[in-house]
Amino acid sequence: MISPPDRVTIWQSQLTANDFPPVCAMSGQPAETWHKFRFATAPPWAFLLGAIVVAALSRRASGYLPLTRASLKKLRLVTWTFVGLLPLAVVFWVTAALVAPSDSDPTRSAITGILVLMGFISLIVGLIGVILRARFYGPTGKVMEQQPGYYEPVIELQRVHPNFVAAVRQRQQERAAQHGSPAQFQPQPGQYPYQPG
Repeated sequence: MISPPDRVTIWQSQLTANDFPPVCAMSGQPAETWHKFRFATAPPWAFLLGAIVVAALSRRASGYLPLTRASLKKLRLVTWTFVGLLPLAVVFWVTAALVAPSDSDPTRSAITGILVLMGFISLIVGLIGVILRARFYGPTGKVMEQQPGYYEPVIELQRVHPNFVAAVRQRQQERAAQHGSPAQFQPQPGQYPYQPG
């Protein structure tokens, strides 16, 4: 099974130990810094039962991936643009409460209504933006379910640069050659290593 060029399968311990070559996961250039990523994967049916069930049943993994400073800056800019809209919604609502008329002043009522509406728009755009950023911008990861008889789960990193994928696979191949155990160092999509015994 051949995976797309923007995906690579790694061990969870590799992510936890930040065990990656210094190649930017986003741009493919030489890495200058590391950034922490958190990945969570829930069973598809859990989404039918609501956010609390999804959060409770999600398989999670976190670790640092190599980035250039420019990639990190772009990632933070996109993230904080949308996150910044969430407190802005509260500012609009507090301002609306202060402006709200104590009598039947139509101008102040109109201003209050506009501020309340702007607060809701900021909240909705911010939440949608945060969700879409996590799904469509920057590296993501699918945390696979740990299979019986295998010593750790694997993670499929997605939306990573092909240069990063090539460097990770090369490192996995070098380690496999050193230890004479390809299955232990090269997880493949849909395949899991047997617990060495």
